[in-house]
Amino acid sequence: MDYYCSTKFTDLHVHVQGRMLYNCCMAYPERVSIDWLEKNPGKLFHTDTMVADRKLMLENKSCASCHHGCYKHEEKGILSARQQQEQNANITDVNAPLQHLQISLSTDCNLTCMYCGPEWSTSWHKNIEANGPHKLKDFTLENTNFAKLWSKMKQKSRSSDSTFFKLLLKEIALSNDLKRITLLGGEPLLNNKIDDLITQADGREITIVTGLGVSNTRLAKILKAVRNKNINFNVSAEATGRHFELLRAGVRWQDFKDRVAMISDNGHSVEFDSTISNISVFDFTNFLEFYGKHYKVNVNTMTERPFLMPHVLDQKSKETFISEANANSHSKQLQDVRNLIGVDANDDDRRNIGAYLQQFASRRSIDIGFLPEHFREWCLVDITNNL
Repeated sequence: MDYYCSTKFTDLHVHVQGRMLYNCCMAYPERVSIDWLEKNPGKLFHTDTMVADRKLMLENKSCASCHHGCYKHEEKGILSARQQQEQNANITDVNAPLQHLQISLSTDCNLTCMYCGPEWSTSWHKNIEANGPHKLKDFTLENTNFAKLWSKMKQKSRSSDSTFFKLLLKEIALSNDLKRITLLGGEPLLNNKIDDLITQADGREITIVTGLGVSNTRLAKILKAVRNKNINFNVSAEATGRHFELLRAGVRWQDFKDRVAMISDNGHSVEFDSTISNISVFDFTNFLEFYGKHYKVNVNTMTERPFLMPHVLDQKSKETFISEANANSHSKQLQDVRNLIGVDANDDDRRNIGAYLQQFASRRSIDIGFLPEHFREWCLVDITNNL
């Protein structure tokens, strides 16, 4: 098995509110010490753990942080994010310069996307606080003590004004080879300090990843502020209509379409990041038909929730999608998804998706009767007796 991944040598994802560092978006995180960073300016991308992991990769050995997000799935025959990326085998310097920085400003978010959770969304935190944890077989989705503390703080007291945030701005200034900065959330368009980061990142490629869970008024204000800046918008979506409103709970499909049009009409580049779960498989072809003709659509793999992975489907649902993919053989995105659904789902994941889907929809008063009957019968049967 090949363990190399060039992303480990070029990318860093920083979760500002938790001071967490992810050496690629799928890796297990480490928490950075303020004291250490103050004494080691310019080293945010070269912690001892990151350097050690890169050395293991160059020896073609597994490292724990990457086993968390990729290797464990590959061992089961499931296509991982690492295997879907183009690799640059020429990057072998364990102290290679940072090229792509992703920054999660905070967990402030108005949406409760189906595949997300309280670690990335304050709305998710509020939902669990009101309704209790999601408890499935060998899986519990609940609020952490850190998330509880965060929810009680005012935004001004949070990460944007913290010592770590200020140190992060200095790290950006010191990263001479940094080419791209991607701003994430939560919902980054809700953060009042987004201007500071855009100013600090001036001269580099800037991308904002958004679920568009903001009002039209706020979006218009932000678009006016960045009108003369080269800002790319990566919009998170993978379905249309009722499927979209189930997956991206908290925003209406019509409002979403209006906001995409606002960004495009203001002259900014728009592309879509589609997280492919089993639920999105049902409508992804329609989404591509709606947006794929005029915008780039990127496919991301769902891995954080095993029961939401695209292969956790009944056989008829798989056959239906395969027929759609065969009818659109020119679509790389559909062929990529087809490659993700071939593995058989185990019974635990089948029962868990049934229980989770029922809990998720009930808490948000969403009728899931539009989902295929054969899928509902497959995953909802006997869930009460198996929790």
